[in-house]
Amino acid sequence: MTNQHTTDSDPDTNSLRRFRRVLNFESLLVTAFFSLMLFVSPAAAQSSGPTGGSGGSVAGWETILTNLYDVVYTTLQYAGLTVLVLGLIVWLTARTNSQRSETGMKLTLGGGAMVIAYFGLGALVSLLEFIAG
Repeated sequence: MTNQHTTDSDPDTNSLRRFRRVLNFESLLVTAFFSLMLFVSPAAAQSSGPTGGSGGSVAGWETILTNLYDVVYTTLQYAGLTVLVLGLIVWLTARTNSQRSETGMKLTLGGGAMVIAYFGLGALVSLLEFIAG
């Protein structure tokens, strides 16, 4: 009597599976990045550069920081909503796959945290602007 059940311990097939997972993740990441570029107008940091050559004034730094804030704020908005919707879709379509359900739940929580951070950042900046006068 021979044992017909054999385990595949070939390291080449395991590394091939791992490579496919990494490739799928990379393609998802690249697709998300390019879709984000389509949703966002020209980057806020490129829309108006610092004045430069103004001696000791801080106008250039204020422009840089304002542009950086605009980029972070817009990224939080679109990326947070995208991850939130994607997480809900994965979570609700998981059916009996517990690993997929867990991934969807984590994506949903992460997207929700990004949306909360988006509104919290806006409120914090508004408060600081009010205090600064």
